[in-house]
Amino acid sequence: MTTRTVLVTGAGGFVGSSLVAGFAALGLDVVALDQDFDDPSGPPVRCVVGALGEALLDGLPAADVVVHAAWVTTSPEALGVTRQEYLALNLDPLRDLLHWSRSHATRAFVFLSSSGVFAPTDGAEALTDTDEPTSASAYAEAKREGERLTWALGSEDGGPAPVVVRLGYLYGPGERARPTRTRRSLVAEWMAAAAAGRPLSVRADDPARDWTFAGDLAAALLRVVDAGPFAGPVHLGAPASYRDSEVASLIAGRFPGSAVTTATATADGTVKPPMAPSDIGGLRDFAWTDLPTGLDRCVEKEVPA
Repeated sequence: MTTRTVLVTGAGGFVGSSLVAGFAALGLDVVALDQDFDDPSGPPVRCVVGALGEALLDGLPAADVVVHAAWVTTSPEALGVTRQEYLALNLDPLRDLLHWSRSHATRAFVFLSSSGVFAPTDGAEALTDTDEPTSASAYAEAKREGERLTWALGSEDGGPAPVVVRLGYLYGPGERARPTRTRRSLVAEWMAAAAAGRPLSVRADDPARDWTFAGDLAAALLRVVDAGPFAGPVHLGAPASYRDSEVASLIAGRFPGSAVTTATATADGTVKPPMAPSDIGGLRDFAWTDLPTGLDRCVEKEVPA
């Protein structure tokens, strides 16, 4: 598939802005859509500010590929809405975008899902794309329904090729908290603690997690689109996994005087196993950024000299 234009929703946040920067660096025409942009000085692309819906979509140009990264990850309890209202906040814009993509002859529609659809008991040593997700959280329910909607509309005659991609733990420079995504990654929290001279606290159970440098996503995603279509979800991410203590120690080593401590109790439950990437031909030779190199890039961009 020859991709010339890409529409990215949720383009102002961490994941979306990483995709926009990556697509722009690859020479693609990018339309970036969001209600707010964390970094208005990003790459020179067309930015469209507004809430995703029919009125906003009517004025957009057609795109070869649509990447739907917009999502409310903050819990309904924290937002002060019901579970059904939370589902509607996420799924109504997705339906509008899917219908728009169908009517504008979009070739491929990428729905960014998450390993967050899984419960801690769903996998053994790693979560594969054949494991059945069972998490009961509102976030997981909404993501799973988003996956189903994407496959349903994309499988209709004349619809875009559906690509459902599940992302795991992501890190990279430029990660900021925002109302729709109030929590930052552990890498961002540990790096902020180290830069401020605070200890880096690690869970007592020291779980293993998959970590993917966000700057790799755009190039990897284009390979996935070119290799499709797929009958099920694609687990997209770097193949290596690390225990929390390993990641924290790597970060502490970049900040003289930093120390790693162990939390005395674990209050937020068991962590799900790391996500195992799907075995896709187009990604078997992909040069993922290794964790030490990715952390160096974060330090270079986030910490003043």
